[in-house]
Formats: sequence, C-alpha cells, structure tokens
Amino acid sequence: MKVISSLRGLSRVGLLSSATRTQSARVTPIVRMLSISPKSLNVVPELKDALSREIVAEKELSQHNLGGNVTPAFKGFQVTQKEAEVRLTKTHGSEQILVVFNVNHSVDVSEDFEDVESADAAPVPIALPPFSIEITKGDQRLCFHMELVESADSEQPGEYDYRVEEFYIAPAVKGGNEDVPAEVYASSGRYIDTQLHDLLFLRYLEERGFDAEFCKTLVQFATHYEHEQYVNLLTKIQNFISK
Repeated sequence: MKVISSLRGLSRVGLLSSATRTQSARVTPIVRMLSISPKSLNVVPELKDALSREIVAEKELSQHNLGGNVTPAFKGFQVTQKEAEVRLTKTHGSEQILVVFNVNHSVDVSEDFEDVESADAAPVPIALPPFSIEITKGDQRLCFHMELVESADSEQPGEYDYRVEEFYIAPAVKGGNEDVPAEVYASSGRYIDTQLHDLLFLRYLEERGFDAEFCKTLVQFATHYEHEQYVNLLTKIQNFISK
C-alpha cells in the first residue's frame, strides 16, 4: 500500500482581472475595537448609512470582478439553491448523482495581506467550499467528501486541487432521510493504493463529469454565489433595523 495524497491538479481559475479591482471592506479580517465615534442616543441612522455604502461597494466589486449578475453554469447538472446551500443533480445511466456544497465560511482572506490601500492589490475573496458527491444505484450510494485546496506543487498562486477526504458506501436515501447511519464504515481518502486512486478518484469520477472543468466552475460559482449571499445578508440587516 502506497501512501499518497489524493490531489487532482486544476488549471488556474480565471476569476479576477488584476487591472480592475474594486476595494471592499471584506478584504481583511476585522479585529473588534472599542468605538471612538461620538455617542448618540440612536445608532440606527449611522448604521443604515454604513450599510448602504457597503452594499454599493460590494455590488461594484461584483460588477468589476465577478461578472455582475452572470452566474457560472454547470454543464449537465440541474442546480437548486436554498440560502447558503447549493445542490447539483444529474443522471448517469442507472445512477442518480447528487453534489452538495454550502458557502458558509467558505471564504478566507489571508491575515498577512497589508496593502489594503491599493485597489489594484486588494484581493477579491475566493470561495473554496467543501463538497460531497453521492452516486446512488439501487439501494446503495457511493459517497465522497471533497476539499478544494491550493496546489502545493504550483509555482503560481491561485491554482487549486481537489482532495478526497473520505469515501464510503451507505444505504440509499429513503423517505427524505439523508443521514448516514453511525455504523457505516468510512475511510480516509488521503491514504490509498496508487492504482485505486487513479481508477476510483480520477477515472471513475471523470466518467461522471467530475473533471478539471467541473472544479473550475465550482470555484467560480461558489465565489459568485457566496458574494451574492453576503450582499443579501447586508440588505436583510438594513431592512431589519429600518422597521
């Protein structure tokens, strides 16, 4: 048994144009500090103004860097969305295929970034959500839990691999209950025979549409969708405090 890391190389994800970047307040983590603004009896007007400015800035960022309202499309999949969760479904022969990912906490901007004053240097957050693949046939489903990770072998930043974190066979979903029984055995995807890795994690999944193009679309879609959800959250807060 050879110990290997189950990584699949992807080409650079063409999400951003370095020539046109819009500054966003989300480019760096915020450390909570005591307010030094003048005290007032009602903070709502000031908060509403701040939210309005941030919503405008985020929408400008979307137009300049994320393609505006144009959402990347998954070829061959039906897409359904509910809040932060996205589901992709398709049929492959007698198999029913389901992909699920959630964009909550999928964006991480490096704390080492210092040049936030430069709009050209300001990074646009990229979403790298973990995702699951379930292939159901008969009364069983073959499941993979996946992570998107930055390529360790690439000389250029912004190139990503996927890694199989876990895989197992579970009973098919019945009556809408998607939970996997606790007694189901699951194996780590990080340690697997080389031949099995190539046949199961690469060729088997490629035959079902999980190739480099799919992963590129996933990163683009998740980045666009996460940003859309963030703007929606700001708008909901603005509406809430305005009641």
